[in-house]
Amino acid sequence: MKTELQVSGMNCGSCELLVKEALEEVEGVREAEASHLKGSVIIDYEPQKVSIASLAAAIEEQGFKVKA
Repeated sequence: MKTELQVSGMNCGSCELLVKEALEEVEGVREAEASHLKGSVIIDYEPQKVSIASLAAAIEEQGFKVKA
């Protein structure tokens, strides 16, 4: 399943990489693709293994803000 989350605070490619790597370390996440230009991240994940709240927490632990 894929979902897109709006993320504020990403300013460059390094920010994108931080978000991508943090998400891909979460069990149940297959792939993440962040874009600082769009201010969002598209996540391919297994909903039976990980919740949206857990995905948002992984992003926020890196210092970014997930918009509801």
